[in-house]
Amino acid sequence: MGEIMEKIYSSITDNKNKMETDFKDCSDFLLRECYINKTKCIVCVLDGMINSLMLSQMIMSPILNFKGEYKTENELFETIKTNVVNSLEMSEKDTFDDLYFYLSSGFAILLLDGVSKALVLGIQGFEKRKTDEPPNEANIKGSKECFTETLNDNKAILRRRLKTTNLKLKQIKIGKDTQCSVVIAYMNNIADKKLVDDVERRIKNASILNLQDYGELVPFLDSNIKSVFTAVGNTERPDTLCSKLLEGRVGVLVDGSPFALYVPYLFSDSFSTVDDYNNSPFYATLNRILKYFSFIISIILPGFYVATGTFHQELIPTSLMYTIASAEAKTPFSLMEEALLVLVLYEIMREAGLRLPKAIGHAVSIIGALVIGDAVVNAGLVGAPMLVVVAVTAISSYVIYPLYESISTLRLIFIVIGRITGIYGIVLGIAVLCVNVTAINPYGIPYSAPISPLNKNSIGDIFYRESWTKLSKRKVKIQNLRGADVD
Repeated sequence: MGEIMEKIYSSITDNKNKMETDFKDCSDFLLRECYINKTKCIVCVLDGMINSLMLSQMIMSPILNFKGEYKTENELFETIKTNVVNSLEMSEKDTFDDLYFYLSSGFAILLLDGVSKALVLGIQGFEKRKTDEPPNEANIKGSKECFTETLNDNKAILRRRLKTTNLKLKQIKIGKDTQCSVVIAYMNNIADKKLVDDVERRIKNASILNLQDYGELVPFLDSNIKSVFTAVGNTERPDTLCSKLLEGRVGVLVDGSPFALYVPYLFSDSFSTVDDYNNSPFYATLNRILKYFSFIISIILPGFYVATGTFHQELIPTSLMYTIASAEAKTPFSLMEEALLVLVLYEIMREAGLRLPKAIGHAVSIIGALVIGDAVVNAGLVGAPMLVVVAVTAISSYVIYPLYESISTLRLIFIVIGRITGIYGIVLGIAVLCVNVTAINPYGIPYSAPISPLNKNSIGDIFYRESWTKLSKRKVKIQNLRGADVD
């Protein structure tokens, strides 16, 4: 059973003492006692969360100037609610937990003596970041708008793009210690009701004490199959989320996070970008093929190089074999040790450049170029061919950045496999990886769809991109990817 929430008292003195005790040493908690005619009331806000002008004009001035007649305090409460205060965003609450949640969300609280409920009034006025260009999902021709940390603004962005009552934005609160607002977004006429209900059930059942960001919610929405891939997508682009909602997927917005989640997320989603749909079909197809090729290169190339150099030298051309042998003769490490050393150094440099302040971040690039690019070769620690292989791998992994975390893990695994078992182990590892990908089945939708099982209606937007004259006629819904072809 859930925890019993403490109800609001009918005595204004008891309510005041309770709130002042709970907000002890909270300098931002503001409480004012006043009288409406002869009835005592209190108004509470959190400083910095509300608009002071709106508080004065829409709440304080109307109630202090009210001179109407009433018989009971409950009648006065209803009169204030319907005829006095001017806030459009208004509701009644009867527990202290609800009051504190709304106080922390920028609402004003009005309590009357003799009434065991409160009026919460929306007058939000806290500082927030403006909508700007997406910093992590850059594009050339697409929209320059991104989500922000403010939940209401994110809902408004979606509503502005999808002007229909079929867009549903269901808001719930989760968290046992501190509650956080989460919005479940979906198209009522497109999304599968079972999918929506499953997402809502998972969120409500999530055993989270304090939800601070979207990453804490991902494991509860993800597939239960152990894999380096995730079945939960994230984006900071409203246009991307809208396109997913129009396919029948379900979005999740977390208050305080500029990223939106959507499920189910498919393997093929990582290889499409907004620019693919603004460029001509032949150029978008070329980019799509390059992404798939880069994915294969970034995972397999270091392991394949280690495997051939260790066990299968006969596969390497003679001139190239001589270059590799002369370079490796000067180094004290094996090919696997070299590959792991350079990749670890690269990841250290990347992480340092990512976390350092921008003012000194460029210094990491300079040091990285000197240490990895020149010093390790001249010192005879790493051969030049290995440096080229790792550099090509690193660049290729950034082409499909949504899969970067998975790629970073897999290429290390394939290096070890290549050193121990050679090319035969690499081929077996690829087979195991394919089995793992096809085993992920979030919400009944195969992660490998629409490639496996093949869906002919969707194939025109996977390895190549058809023209909009054909794409606009498609009626692909995510629930249609559960099995065989659906016309």
